[in-house]
Amino acid sequence: MNSIPILHLAILIPAVVIAAVFDWQSRRIPNRLTAVVAIAGIVHLAIEHSAASALGGLGQGVIAGLACTPIYLLRGMSAGDVKLISATSIWWTTSQLLIALASTAIVGAILAVIYMCLTRGATHVPYAIAIAMSTVGTALTA
Repeated sequence: MNSIPILHLAILIPAVVIAAVFDWQSRRIPNRLTAVVAIAGIVHLAIEHSAASALGGLGQGVIAGLACTPIYLLRGMSAGDVKLISATSIWWTTSQLLIALASTAIVGAILAVIYMCLTRGATHVPYAIAIAMSTVGTALTA
């Protein structure tokens, strides 16, 4: 088992937990928070690996955001959720990204069913909770 990078523990995990709390309480994820996650991910890749890795991570974040845009357009998630997925996607290797996105979708679907049953069909599911759970799981198994 590899050791968990300190920046995952110090920045990424706390940030997604904070995002989940914000989303749960106010149905909003602060742009500053997602910006910190994205910038820290780029800096982390640049320092730990190379400028090319940082650029690749940025591209990966953009692609993940674009992949989630249709779901946003269909009102399946909010813009804040798309930005948070984009920001966290910067941190992962390609294989980790696939695991993170798949687990986010699975946890999000389960959360949506539970949430809609408990809130009598409320339409906004705090999807940052699923993103946070997936991010923590991916970080701890990296």
